[in-house]
Amino acid sequence: MRSVTRKHLSVVDGRARFARVTVAESESVAGLPPVLILNDREIERRTEADEALIAAAVQGLTETVTRLGWRGLPLRVSKVESSYVDMHPDAAHKAAISAATSLIEEEI
Repeated sequence: MRSVTRKHLSVVDGRARFARVTVAESESVAGLPPVLILNDREIERRTEADEALIAAAVQGLTETVTRLGWRGLPLRVSKVESSYVDMHPDAAHKAAISAATSLIEEEI
């Protein structure tokens, strides 16, 4: 099972936006929610902001799979990492795009 982790860091209006996303091949994507790690701790009870971070990463993966026409094993976001202060959906989205693109291009 292959996986790739990529991070995105940017500063917008003096505020950091950071996320590290792992995208992995998976035999089945059903029933496997991504692990969320904030400040080096796994988060099990998620807030709306936490869910938005994960949703943005999943959207980035979906967009990349569609854009590149991936037909291999299903890909899924397996882990999203950030900090409480720097987490931002845009960073998760961009990190997921980068990870998915790297994983797909390894096969092409």
